[in-house]
Amino acid sequence: MEKLSIFILCHNRPEDARQVIRSVLAQSDTAFTLTISDNSSTDDVQRMVRNAYPDVNYVRRVPMLPALEHFNQCISEVQTDYFCLFHDDDIMGPDFVAEFGGYLQRFPKMMAYACNANTESFGKLQPKPFFLSLRKTQTVSSPRDLAGRYFSRAQSGYAPFPAYVYNKEQIGQIRFDPQGGKYADVTWLLRLSMKGPILWISKPLMTYRIHAGNDSATESRRDRLRFLAYIKKNRTLLGEAVLQDYRYSFIYKTALKSPDLAHPVRRRIADAFVKHYHWSRYMRFGTYQALTRRALTKCLSKS
Repeated sequence: MEKLSIFILCHNRPEDARQVIRSVLAQSDTAFTLTISDNSSTDDVQRMVRNAYPDVNYVRRVPMLPALEHFNQCISEVQTDYFCLFHDDDIMGPDFVAEFGGYLQRFPKMMAYACNANTESFGKLQPKPFFLSLRKTQTVSSPRDLAGRYFSRAQSGYAPFPAYVYNKEQIGQIRFDPQGGKYADVTWLLRLSMKGPILWISKPLMTYRIHAGNDSATESRRDRLRFLAYIKKNRTLLGEAVLQDYRYSFIYKTALKSPDLAHPVRRRIADAFVKHYHWSRYMRFGTYQALTRRALTKCLSKS
């Protein structure tokens, strides 16, 4: 295959960056090019790279870019058929490139390729991968399938780990929305799935680190409402069930715990939605299909 471009996206975490650089350089398959894309506000990462990895291609973003514009800048610099935007606080498994290389050869026309992950939560490695699957690969063939995997309360699905490999030719001019907020990674993947399929590999090929500095660790009501507006705008593609699941899990369920609902009228409105949601959810045949599939997967994975 043509070489893969790997970008390590760095921001003020020199010791974390050192570990991920080491994991990338230790790959069993060396058919890739590596770029350290440093979007830091300090010189710490730059000093570390110059001292420890002077031969690795290093780019300093001056002036510092907003995070999503940093992603887009890296995409604009890709010179290979495939590329990966990898974060500086995760770890790449030793066979990441080798495993992805095999799937790129077998399925060359996918929009993107994703993998499962082991999870390290606040320094402790979890005993099981993030998601369970009985199949080696699954194909995400539509935006509705992808959105359901993210937000359905009945499914065990795919997360937007920073380990997707993208097909440059298929992606074309699609880019991250600079105003997309915390859910820009999801809307980016949904837009890709509107154009073509995504291959998901059930084998964990990276370690995803959960820590206090994760962007997902901070709540943003504005971004949740912004993404709700996106789902409503695309409800024909994504489905009414996804819209209702998202409203319940990320809007109303959270709001019911908020002092903002101390007003009795607001409380009644929220309670009415939750009751209607529970009733309609358990009237869906798809809910029972998904729950059965998830229970069967968990049971068989233990055997």
